[in-house]
Amino acid sequence: MEDLVRFVVNYEVGIYLVLGIVLVISIQRLVRSWLLLRKANFGMEKEVAQKGIRSSLTFIVLVMLFGISNFILVSIASVRFPGIAPVATPTVNPVAANEDSPNNEPAEENVDVPLTQTQTASALRGCAPGVLEWITPGDGEEVSGSVELAGTVNLPNLGFYKYEYRAIGDDIWIPISAGNKPIIEEPLGGTWNTEELIPGDYILRLVVSDNANNLLEPCEIEVKVIN
Repeated sequence: MEDLVRFVVNYEVGIYLVLGIVLVISIQRLVRSWLLLRKANFGMEKEVAQKGIRSSLTFIVLVMLFGISNFILVSIASVRFPGIAPVATPTVNPVAANEDSPNNEPAEENVDVPLTQTQTASALRGCAPGVLEWITPGDGEEVSGSVELAGTVNLPNLGFYKYEYRAIGDDIWIPISAGNKPIIEEPLGGTWNTEELIPGDYILRLVVSDNANNLLEPCEIEVKVIN
């Protein structure tokens, strides 16, 4: 499944281009068949024209369904595989850094690159205070009953975010809720009902995408359910 999503994401533009060409050809065939039907005087001509109309309509519907499926796969299914969309991250040219250093002293390897409005959200990695973080519950906290979830999702070009959980040792993430508005140290908009969960260790994560469909590395914390 991940390979299919990766293929669709990498060739999304090409897929839409091919679908567009097929759609235009099908519409042209539909128009020609319709004009032929209007001018037809004999039963055979009408039958051929009607067959062409049905065939063209079938292709148009199939192209539209395929396009919708492709959009859903890229926009929704890819969320299950964070980081699947390749995005360039800021890099530092070590040669240029050494040329600018006095007395040719080695430049520091760790260079902090500030986040600006022109950077995509995927330049960040994991939890970042004031940008992407959990407020409640805290990492390692014990929870029970109905838990109000709060955090910060404050990124440039925010597209949407969702939050979900899984038991440690389980690969299936279970969604809780989602949103698309920036929040700062406020409730995320939903509660987590742990009453029916098996007591044990769980992971909560925030998954965020910018408006170009680039995904951050999820912000994850570990909590213990003690019902």
